[in-house]
Amino acid sequence: MDPSPADKPSPQPASINRRSKPQLSCNLCRRRKLRCDRKEPCSTCTARGLALSCAYPSNQAPAQRRRAPGPHETHKGRPQATVQDRLGQLEQIVVSLMQKTTSDGQDRPDQHPGASIPQDRPEDGSPEGTVNSEDFPAHSDGGNVWFSSSDAQYVGGTHWAAILDGIADLKEQLEREDHQNTEKPAMLHTFLLYGCKSASKEDILAALPDRPAVDRYISQYFNRLDLAPSCVHSGQFSREYERFWENPSQISVMWLGLLFSMICLAVLASSAADSSSSPGFRNPLVDIYREKIVQCLILGEYTKSGRYVFETLYHYLTIEYSIRKDADQDIWILSGISVNIALRMGYHRDPSHLPGISPFAGEMRRRAWATILQGDILISTQMGMPRMIKDWQCDIVEPRNLNDSDFDEDCSELPLSRPETEITTVSHLVARRRIFGALGVIVDFTASVRPVTYDEVMRLDRILNDAEVTVPTYLRMKAMARAVTDPPQVIMHRLFLRLMFHKGQIMLHCKYLNPDPATFSEAYSYSRSSCIKAALGILEIQHICDEETNPDGQLYTMRWRASSFMKHEFLTATMLLCFLARRPDALTDGHDLDQIIAALTRAHGIWMRSRNSSMEAKTAADTLSIVLAQQSVDYNVGAEGQAMNNDFALNSALPMPFPTGGLNGNGLEENFHYGFPFVGSSQMFPGSAMMDPSLAWQWQKYFGTELPHDSA
Repeated sequence: MDPSPADKPSPQPASINRRSKPQLSCNLCRRRKLRCDRKEPCSTCTARGLALSCAYPSNQAPAQRRRAPGPHETHKGRPQATVQDRLGQLEQIVVSLMQKTTSDGQDRPDQHPGASIPQDRPEDGSPEGTVNSEDFPAHSDGGNVWFSSSDAQYVGGTHWAAILDGIADLKEQLEREDHQNTEKPAMLHTFLLYGCKSASKEDILAALPDRPAVDRYISQYFNRLDLAPSCVHSGQFSREYERFWENPSQISVMWLGLLFSMICLAVLASSAADSSSSPGFRNPLVDIYREKIVQCLILGEYTKSGRYVFETLYHYLTIEYSIRKDADQDIWILSGISVNIALRMGYHRDPSHLPGISPFAGEMRRRAWATILQGDILISTQMGMPRMIKDWQCDIVEPRNLNDSDFDEDCSELPLSRPETEITTVSHLVARRRIFGALGVIVDFTASVRPVTYDEVMRLDRILNDAEVTVPTYLRMKAMARAVTDPPQVIMHRLFLRLMFHKGQIMLHCKYLNPDPATFSEAYSYSRSSCIKAALGILEIQHICDEETNPDGQLYTMRWRASSFMKHEFLTATMLLCFLARRPDALTDGHDLDQIIAALTRAHGIWMRSRNSSMEAKTAADTLSIVLAQQSVDYNVGAEGQAMNNDFALNSALPMPFPTGGLNGNGLEENFHYGFPFVGSSQMFPGSAMMDPSLAWQWQKYFGTELPHDSA
C-alpha cells in the first residue's frame, strides 16, 4: 500500500538541511589522511619538511590560525613562498632514512644506549672514536606498509621502495602521474598457486616433443645454462634420460616434470638469445611447458616430498621468476613452498648426521641447500621481507669444489675437493655460498625490530669483507677489456658476486647517510663512504650489463640471467643516489655531486629504454627525470641571474649521455645537457614557447607559481 501524503516526508531544500562539512585539516594532511593540529603550518607538514606547502582551503580560515602576515605572506595570512623558498624546501624534502615519521607525524622514540666503535677498523679508511646516543641514535628499521582496496604490502627499511617513500614529494608526484597516465600490466597467472586444467600422465607424455628436439633442449640446458650443478648431476641424469626413452611410460611423473622444466628453461634461454625477439617477446612454448610442469607436480602429489620434487620445484620457480620483469609476491609464496619442502626433506641438516644417505646423495643435497639459501635471501629482500631460513636451524657444510665427472652414484667415498684456483662446474656456487652466508646475517640484522648498535654494524662489515676475500681470483671483478677471453658464464658470475657484496654494504650502512647537523658525526664517515662506493659500483655493473647484453656484447647469450634480482639492486642504488643528489652535504671525501649526477644520468638512459616493459623501470626513470630536472633548475636559479644561452636550444635535439661543459666558480656544470627530453634545453625553460606542456604542472607543484609567459 502506498503511504498517504501525510506520511510522506516533505522535501527540504538541500541548502537548509545539508551543509558541506568544513575542512579543518590542511590539504596535505587531508589527502594523506594524517592527523592535523590545524596550525599554520601544521606540525605534520613541518615534520615532513613540507611547511611551505602546508595550505588550507581558501574558504576556511579558523580564527586560531589567523595571524599577522610575514615578509613573504599575503594579507590573508597564507604563505606566499618565493622561488628561493621553494628551492630551500626541496633541499629538505628528502626525509632522513633514520628519522622516518609515524602516521601521526611524530618521530619514533630512541630506545637504546650508545655504542662504541671498535678500534680494529678495516684498512680502507674507517674512523676512530666513540659514538654515543646523543651523536646518532641507532634504531631498528621500521619499514613501510601500504594498503589498498585489495592488497596490503610491507617492505623493510632497506628496500628501494621504502627509500623512495622517504622522498615525500617525489613519491606523491610519481603516484599522481601513475594514476593519471599509466595502466598497470596484468599479472601473470601462476599455475601452481591458482590452478590449471588437469591432465593425465598420457596427456603429458603426448605434449613432449620428439627426441631430436628434446636432445637439443637438454644439450642447451647443460652447455649454455649454469643451473644444472645446483641440483642435477649430469652423469646421473644422462643415464636416467636413456632409460626414459627406452620405456617412457615407466618413468615417474615427477621425473617427467623435471624433464619438462629443463626443456622450458632451454626454450627461455634460446628465446632470449634470439636476435629477432622483441623486448616483450615470450615464446608461447614457455607457457605450454610450464603448465605441464605444474600438472606433473600436482599429479605426483608434490606436497608429499618424494624424489625429484625439490629439483622440479626449483626449476619451476626459476621459470616463473625469469618471465617476470618486476618483483611479484607470487614468487615469494612459491619460494616459501620450496623452502618448507626442503626443510621437510631434511636438506638443512648435513648428511653426515643422517643415516641412509649415500655420499653422492649427500653432496647433491649440499649443492641444493646452497641454492635454497641464495634464493631465499634474494627473493625475500626483493620483496622487502625477512628471510625464511635462520642460521641456527642449519648445520650443513658447503659443497666441495668438484666436477660431475669426479663422483657418481656408485662412489663409496667423495674425492677431496679440487683447489679453489681451479674452475669447476660448482666453483661459483661455492663462492656464492660464502658471500650469501655473510649476507644472510646482514639480512637478519637489518630485519630485526630490536635496537642495534654501531659495534654490531662494524662486526658484520668485517664478516662481509672476510667473505669477499675468499672469492677466487678468477671470480673477482675486473675490467671488461681484460675479460675478452673469459666465458660469458664466468663474467656473469663475477658481476653477480660483486653485486651481492655491494648489496650487503648498502644494507649495513645506508642508515648512516643522514646529514642532519644535529646528528651528524664524522665517526660514521666510513659507513657513508662505503654506502656511496657501493651505490656507484652497482650502477657501474648496471652499465656493464646494459652494454654487454647487446647483440654484439660478451654477455648476449646470458642476457636472460640479467633478471629482476639484479634490477632490484640497481633500483636500490638509484634511489640512494637520488637521495644524495638532493642532500649533497651527506657526501664524504672523494665523492662529489658531479660524480653522482653523472652516474644517475647514465642510469636514466638505461631505465628509459625498459620503462615500457617494467613498472619498476618506469618508476626509476620518472624519479630520475624529476631529480635531474631539478638539478638543472638549481643551476639556473643559482647562476647569479644568467639566463640560459642559445646552446641549450641548439643542443636540445642531441641528448648527450654525460654532462658537458666546464665547471663554473660555484662548482656547477655550465650548459650541461642530460640525456632525456626537455631538460637542459629551452623546452625546460619557464615561459619558453617550446616548453613541453606535460612539465607545466611539475613546475607549478614545486614552485607554487604559474609558469611565467614568454614576453615575446
